[in-house]
Order: sequence, then structure tokens, then C-alpha cells
Amino acid sequence: MIPDFLTPKPLIAMLLALVFGGVGGLVAWQIGAPMPFLLGAFVTSTGLTLAQVRVFSIAPTIPMNVRNVFVAVIGVMIGGSFQAEVLASLGSLWLPALGVVVFVAISFGLNYLLFRHIGGYGTCTAFFSAMPGGLIESVVMGEKAGGDMQTISLQQFARIALVITLVPFIIQLWTGMKVGSAAGVVMPGAARDIAVLDMLILALCVPLGMLGGRAIRLPASILVGPMILSALAHITGLTAAGPPGWAITLSQVIVGAGLGARFQGFGVGSILRTFALSLVSVSMMFGLGAGMVWVLSGFVDQPVEVLFISFAPGGVTETALIALSLNANPVYVTTLHVFRIVVTVVGTSFGFRLLTGKV
Repeated sequence: MIPDFLTPKPLIAMLLALVFGGVGGLVAWQIGAPMPFLLGAFVTSTGLTLAQVRVFSIAPTIPMNVRNVFVAVIGVMIGGSFQAEVLASLGSLWLPALGVVVFVAISFGLNYLLFRHIGGYGTCTAFFSAMPGGLIESVVMGEKAGGDMQTISLQQFARIALVITLVPFIIQLWTGMKVGSAAGVVMPGAARDIAVLDMLILALCVPLGMLGGRAIRLPASILVGPMILSALAHITGLTAAGPPGWAITLSQVIVGAGLGARFQGFGVGSILRTFALSLVSVSMMFGLGAGMVWVLSGFVDQPVEVLFISFAPGGVTETALIALSLNANPVYVTTLHVFRIVVTVVGTSFGFRLLTGKV
């Protein structure tokens, strides 16, 4: 049986998204934008989506199961970053982890006040829109509790979109240098030519990690499961290779184009209003994150950029891509982001129950 995404219409939609996203990435790369293939694909995809562009009546989009495969590839890339010095750095995670708990609690409170009293959202909708992490979880939990699923999902999409757009520029302004693929950064272990056995080992980490992560209900399982298997493969010496250099570029295009296509079906007016609110929300969280970085930088032996990305309130996949492209200790960053989602989801469940007696 042929998978749905390989039938003619979804396949054409995916190829269109890749072509448009790739062109957008190349333009962004030519003008020297940070993270050009992620941001270029995202901006192009968002523009086409809002303009309701169709080619032969088909809208460019990335099927979710295709996106998930490349999220798993990103997990394999992160797992390949496990080195002795990286493992040693994880021992200092307890202090930033405490910072994450404080960050989530304050961000949640500020966001709720913003969406409830300035945005005018209902209590339930404002509460789940305020979650500083867990896009899928926020929509599922919010719908179950009686919130406006469309508003919650749009608000969460806007949060991630703004974070992946602004963080590379902030880092570039901060350091005064081009970052990521705009600066020619190549992933450690990445190569043009990889031995067949190494390629097979890395390829097996994708489906096995996805299935295993889902089976034991890991948070962000599609990313974390393959990451753990890849880490084990590298730590045990089964392989020292990383995915080929083009894989991170293609992953950026697919993640960026896929995120932009998610704005399909939303009105331009509601999107502009949502982004205005989200800009205030994300700015508050950036300010809070910068404060956490300032406090922690004197106690944690990590570059300021790594700590800042670790507190950037984006999606795990998107921030992992940014960390990978900057060679900014992606294992450290991803671990803290997964912890942020766990804290957010658990805290939301208990908090909403206390607030309303529901869920």
C-alpha cells in the first residue's frame, strides 16, 4: 500500500514546498541572513500560505509524517554531538534546570495576564495560549478543557515562528558575526562521503528511535528517541560519523516550510493580531531569559550564546536546529528544552486543575 504522502497530490504539494522553500533559503543565504535556509523557507512558505498561492490548485505544504522523519534526522545529528566534554557539561545542568522552572512559572504568569487582560481571551484560551512550550500538548489540553483550539494553536505557532526568526538575528547582533550556515558552519562529524555501514547505523536510528521513543512515551519522542540511539551508537564506538552536510540544510528547509504552511486557514487580520500579542509575549520571555543567563553565567561554565538559546522559548526541534547550526552544544540546549516542555505540561495540568477544577 502506497503511503498517502506518496500519492500524486501530496507529493506535488511537498515538491512545491521544497522548491519554494529552497529558493527562499538561497535568497536568504545570498543576502547573508543568519540561519538562511530555515528562515528563508519559513518566510517564503508563510507568504505563500497567507497569499493562498496554488499551483494547479495545489497548495505547497510539507506532510507531517515527512516533517517527522526529518525531525528524527535532527535527533540523530544531535546524538552525534555526544563527546566526553559534552557529557561532562551535563553534570552542571541542575542549576540551569532550576532556572528553567523559574522561567516557566514567571513566563506562564506574564503570558496569561497578557492574553487574558490585553488580548481579551477567555480564561481557558488565555491559560493554554500562555504555555511557554509544548505546542501540541497546549492544543490538545486546551481543546479538552473547552478552550478555542484555533486561537491556542495560532498563538503557539506565532511564539515558535517569532523565536526562530529573532534568535539568529539576536545572536548575530550579539557576536557581530554571521552565524550558522551563513557563516559556512559545518556540523562536527558531517561529511560528504560516509561509509555504507555508518550510513546504515545512522539510518536505523531514525525509525527505531521514533518507534521506541513513542512506545515509552518520551517527551518530544520523535526527536529525543533517535537522539538517544544515535548517542549510544557514538558513545559505544559503533560509529563516529554524522549525517552528510546537506542533511542539516534540507532539514532546515523542511522545518521552515512546514511551519510556514501551518498558517493555512487563518485570516490575515487574526494572524496580525496574534503576532502583535506574541511579539509582546516573546519580548518579555527574551528579557526574562536574558536575566536568567546573566545570573547563571557566573556559575555555569557554558558560553552565553548556549545559555541564551537554552532559554529561548521556541520549539525543541527549531531551537535544536539553531544550536546545531551554531555548534552551540546542541545536547545541552536540547536537554534543557525537553525539560522546559515537561515542566510546562506538568505545571499546566496541575495549575489549570487548581484554577478551575477541570482537566
